[in-house]
Amino acid sequence: MFTKELFSICTFYAVSPIHAGSGTSTSAVDLPIQRERHTNWPHIQASGVKGAMRDHYRKFAGKNQDQTINLIFGSDKDNDKDQKGFDRDYPGAISFSDAKILCFPMRSNAAPFVWVTCPTVLQRLNNDLEFAGFDSFGDIPPLEGEQALNLSGTFPEKLIIEDAIVNVTNIDTAFKFPKGFPKIDRLVLISDEMFDYCVTCCTEIQTQIKIDSETGTAKDGALRYQELMPSDTLLYSVVYFSRAAELNALQANTIQSHIEETIKDFIQIGGDETLGRGICRISWVKSEKSEKSQKSEKSQNTEETMGGAE
Repeated sequence: MFTKELFSICTFYAVSPIHAGSGTSTSAVDLPIQRERHTNWPHIQASGVKGAMRDHYRKFAGKNQDQTINLIFGSDKDNDKDQKGFDRDYPGAISFSDAKILCFPMRSNAAPFVWVTCPTVLQRLNNDLEFAGFDSFGDIPPLEGEQALNLSGTFPEKLIIEDAIVNVTNIDTAFKFPKGFPKIDRLVLISDEMFDYCVTCCTEIQTQIKIDSETGTAKDGALRYQELMPSDTLLYSVVYFSRAAELNALQANTIQSHIEETIKDFIQIGGDETLGRGICRISWVKSEKSEKSQKSEKSQNTEETMGGAE
């Protein structure tokens, strides 16, 4: 079903810490973040990504856009009436993958912080790029233990990240993500084992309490610990655009252009919006196939306009 449609990659650069909660606790942390089952790495589930996108679109797309929202994001049972007032079910014309972690910030002796990634993360990105019609960025070297590779920036041979030390090997050519990804200027490739330590043991934990308004002191039983993905974390989601089922004229490339023009700059994702959590800078990365499709559509529309003028 995906072969004839269009893809983009949406990146999320955390301006403030993100709390996409899992809703359950199995340890001392009362409010943990969402994690993948097989890797235990942080991510944001696709439902949360789609919900944040839908809410952002609803706020900034203008008034009286309920039907358009339903056509693009799928039917909403709370507000799902067509123009004649009948209940309608619309399948969404846009699909999102989970927001996967790409680069994770770590305290360091070389700078206030550096970003780390690992071979498995980059291999997954390569797979997603290939699936979405992008060019991959070549082979990814395997690393073990304390081995590390300098992908961008300047680092000492012995680099401290949090409480660990890695041995950095410098390379002649700076590593670059595909065009359109946020620039990461202090990036270190570390082993999968070391990366697991970073994203498991080095997330942000905040203590929260509730104050009793009558006594002005902490309320009994109100102490809790909340986990957050720290600021400057970089995630990405693969976004799939298809044709709106109810409007044949609303093609995938039209929806893609509209969404990328409407949902841009900054978005809030995850919980605790009133505490300033989850503010992310978003960037859209289009494949060559998508760009060619949009250019073809614009050219066709121009020809039709000129033909009508004649």
